Amino acid sequence: MRVKKFVAAAAVAGSVLAVGLSTAAPAMAAPARDCTYGQVCLYFNSSSYGYGAVYIQTGDVSNYAGKYFSGGANGSNGSGVEVKNHAAAVDSWIASNFRVYYNSGYDCSVACQTVAPYDSVNLNSQLKNNNASGRVV
Repeated sequence: MRVKKFVAAAAVAGSVLAVGLSTAAPAMAAPARDCTYGQVCLYFNSSSYGYGAVYIQTGDVSNYAGKYFSGGANGSNGSGVEVKNHAAAVDSWIASNFRVYYNSGYDCSVACQTVAPYDSVNLNSQLKNNNASGRVV
C-alpha cells in the first residue's frame, strides 16, 4: 500500500508512472482519497466502518480541541464532531513519520502511535478515541 501511495504522491507532483501496481496486496483497504501529498488525514471511523468524516492536517497540532471532522470522500459519519478524542484511523501522505499522542502538547507519557510515511492505519486500542495531538516526527 505504501508503494501505491508513493506512486500517487509522485503523480500529484507531476511524475508519470507507467508500471501498474494493481498486484500489490494492501494490508488493509485504503480510504478513498481525501488527502493529497503533504497532508495527513484523521478519520472518525476505523477502516472496518468505512472511515467516515475526515480532518485534514497540514501541520503539527498540539491540541485537537476546537478542530472538527467534516464530510469527505468516505462519507459524513462523524461530521461536526471534535477531532480530540474521536479519531479512529490515520492516512499519511507525507514522507516522514507522523505521531498521534494520547495527551495534548505531544506528550507520549501515557501513549502514542507512530504512522510510517504513506501508510494508512487504524489507531491502536490505547489511542482510538483518545487522541489529543499529532505531529511529524
